[in-house]
Amino acid sequence: MPRAYLWITLVVIALIAACAPSVEAPRLEVQQLSEPVSFYPHQTGARWAYVRDGAALDGIRYVETVEGPSVIDGEVWIASRLVGGGQDVRHYRQYRDDGVYLRRQTRPGATIDFEPPIREFPAEAELRVGLTWRADTVADQRYPSAAPGLRRITVPVEYVYTVIDRRPVTVAGRAFDVFVIDRTVRQYDEDGGVADELSRTMWFAPFIGTVRHENAWFLVETNVTPAQP
Repeated sequence: MPRAYLWITLVVIALIAACAPSVEAPRLEVQQLSEPVSFYPHQTGARWAYVRDGAALDGIRYVETVEGPSVIDGEVWIASRLVGGGQDVRHYRQYRDDGVYLRRQTRPGATIDFEPPIREFPAEAELRVGLTWRADTVADQRYPSAAPGLRRITVPVEYVYTVIDRRPVTVAGRAFDVFVIDRTVRQYDEDGGVADELSRTMWFAPFIGTVRHENAWFLVETNVTPAQP
């Protein structure tokens, strides 16, 4: 980060540096967002770091960063990237008045489009314990490097979200007020039967973001700070 020093301070620092070892240990760098944080944070540069449940705080981290606007089929979507532990996934979302919508997910060798987009969150005024929302979509999966018959697969999907609780939690020494949200996803086969079903739970804190990821990762660091009242 840029620093402004008086000339005398520069001289003192230069003298100290001349006597110090040439190799220094890495130092903490904190980046602050320049935009106000929204209820569902999505400002460019927002960053969240997670570790697995029970893992050491200095262990493998899964880091999600908002990269900013991107265009898909002529529409603007907000891209975020999740990396760590072999993960490298991008999500493309829109943050609308009636909620948050997921349009696309990409990872090396694969792109999945959801049509219509998945509604991941409701309008902020609607978020409350007991709320349920559901819908159907089609997951259009493309694998360019796969065998010719497997390069494109479309799967009907039903999803159901339910806000099952709101509670105070403490993660890595920091207190949060979170909504506990359950998500169930069902994939259907060609005959209309359920081919697969998966349920996951996440914690969401307004103006902070995801505190417990659906993969059972927990928030240990973020540069998202709610505005003070």
